Amino acid sequence: MSGRWTFETAVDFWRRHNSADPEQVWDLFASAEAFILDHTPKSRVEAEVVFEVLLEQGPDGRVDGRDRRALQRLRTYVRGLHQALAVAA
Repeated sequence: MSGRWTFETAVDFWRRHNSADPEQVWDLFASAEAFILDHTPKSRVEAEVVFEVLLEQGPDGRVDGRDRRALQRLRTYVRGLHQALAVAA
């Protein structure tokens, strides 16, 4: 399924199974989560979802480094917003 995820389908699957027991569908759950963390946010809503997934990781984070790369992409997104606001002002 990972090759067929869209941001919306990955988020929907992740949210439905994160609130339940993801163990039964662990491979798909992990795939959806990875897809979300690998996504570059293009809107505030997408950025919020990435933050939501990151917060669920807990203080230990991930061993594969996806959390750090996701934070770097969020930083880039926020800087872009800041620059756009500065230009608009």
